[in-house]
Amino acid sequence: MAIIIAGALAGVFIYSSSSNTEQVFVVSRDLARGDVISQTDLSTLDIAEGQSTQGIAVANSSDVIGQVATVDLPKGSMVTKSALASALSVPEGKALVGLSLKPAQLPAQALVAGDRVAIVPVATDAAAAGDSAAVTGVVSDTTHDDAAGTTIVDVYVSETTAADLTSRASAGAVAIYLTPEEK
Repeated sequence: MAIIIAGALAGVFIYSSSSNTEQVFVVSRDLARGDVISQTDLSTLDIAEGQSTQGIAVANSSDVIGQVATVDLPKGSMVTKSALASALSVPEGKALVGLSLKPAQLPAQALVAGDRVAIVPVATDAAAAGDSAAVTGVVSDTTHDDAAGTTIVDVYVSETTAADLTSRASAGAVAIYLTPEEK
């Protein structure tokens, strides 16, 4: 009789444990910062209901689909509100500058979001050769333009240097290099 009661109690426990779950979103593939999230990028994970988590419940899919990832999300990462936005924002006091660079103007190592870089004016004539003050920045995103043979690097820089840097970049008169990470 005790075995029957113990078996029944175990069955009730297993049933109640499995039926009190909540599904939250996880990413089904690696997503890079700036990627727009679609339904095909998502999978679900069952967690115990009431468990403390910042994951977004599947019932709230409209809070996820169509949003932009604000950080890199490796496959299997739980999707949280802090990792999403309607668009990437430019930090206060910064500007986002796009640089279209040929292979000789940037490192061979692929640049990724968060890399610290220095952007150096390239002398276009002998008179400008001494003007080489570097502008520091942080990479926001990179894309490749295969047709033009260039890499477009979006970089956050100080607002005060953005206009001059944009002018030089549009003339193809800048190069970029990686700098050490801040500690």
